[in-house]
Amino acid sequence: MRTLSFSFPVASLLLAGAATAQYYEARNAGMGGVGTASSHYLAAGWANPALLTRHRKNDNFGLILSSIGVTAYDKDGLVDDINDFVDAVDRVDAAGTYTQPELIDLADRLTGLDNRQVTGTLGLGLMLAIPSRRFGFALHAKTFADLQAFVDVDPADVNALNNPGSIGSSPTFLSEARIVGVAITEVGVSLATSFGDDSSRISFGVTPKLQQVDTINYGVNVDSFDNGEFDDDQYRNDDSAFNLDLGVAWEIENGITLGAVGRNLIDQTYTTVDTLGQAFVYDLNPTAAVGAAWQHGILTLTGDVDVIIAERFGTEGGLGDDNVRLARAGAELDLWRWLQLRVGYQTDLENTLDDAISAGLGLSPFDVLHIDIAGTYVSDNSYGAVAQLGLTF
Repeated sequence: MRTLSFSFPVASLLLAGAATAQYYEARNAGMGGVGTASSHYLAAGWANPALLTRHRKNDNFGLILSSIGVTAYDKDGLVDDINDFVDAVDRVDAAGTYTQPELIDLADRLTGLDNRQVTGTLGLGLMLAIPSRRFGFALHAKTFADLQAFVDVDPADVNALNNPGSIGSSPTFLSEARIVGVAITEVGVSLATSFGDDSSRISFGVTPKLQQVDTINYGVNVDSFDNGEFDDDQYRNDDSAFNLDLGVAWEIENGITLGAVGRNLIDQTYTTVDTLGQAFVYDLNPTAAVGAAWQHGILTLTGDVDVIIAERFGTEGGLGDDNVRLARAGAELDLWRWLQLRVGYQTDLENTLDDAISAGLGLSPFDVLHIDIAGTYVSDNSYGAVAQLGLTF
């Protein structure tokens, strides 16, 4: 059995930013994926648990009733081209006879699928948070899925299509199409406390959590590809484990906050099922980020940077070299505490992912109901969106 090591980051665009943090939260997403020093207490359990101590005097508790985010990074339209190839094979099969021009067309289509990838993520989350300088508390549940699709083209297929022994025989394909990925479902409790006064306050937070990790290895001959079948039980393995996040935040005068967070600090390894003679090893590595934020009146400016490279999927078996280390910057205008306008920017210091811009909008009538949306744009066929509903009291 051939074995490949790959690792997902711990929070892609909304794609990379979410994938190296493994959560979606609309305010942070609209600001480029930041949150290490600037996150609202309501999202601190995901972004940096130490920020559960950072709140206004009239903040008692809050709920994220639902948060959902999705991204797609398919700048070359690979999924459409795979489906078009499968449709072309089906048309040839239905006709019952095969002309040389038809087989050459299939060869060209198949060759065009090689050395291309598409990545997608999906996240869902719920949060209950009670902020406090002495003892902040949050309880969360979330699911985050990170998937990558690619085609491993066998040169023998291209040669056979271009040089058929007898026209009229049905083509048999050795080339493989795969969707490889992971879905992490977790329940966590965040605890935080702080020391100091309003001129200088340092906070510490911890998030112990239970995780269920479902690995996916959908591998089929390319002419049988059906992207609706990738999560069938025969292509999945599941396991569970304990993990831990730690965070620190330092609030100093003039509205400045410095923060640091480490996620998934207990290294875990999971193995996929074997399909078509190939399995993959998923290593959930620790990640860490540092950040700074400045708040003055209605304006917040903030930036984060990853201090550990996220290896993501690895470099063998068609997965490619997709290590990422992100730098993010964002800004928010909070108008009358009823309307929030957000913008952000994200770049990959490893030059694997293209730069991304984001924007977000928040509506907060009476500072109780919170409706937040965010979007990220990279290029054609590469985008993301987050929508969220919350309450604060």
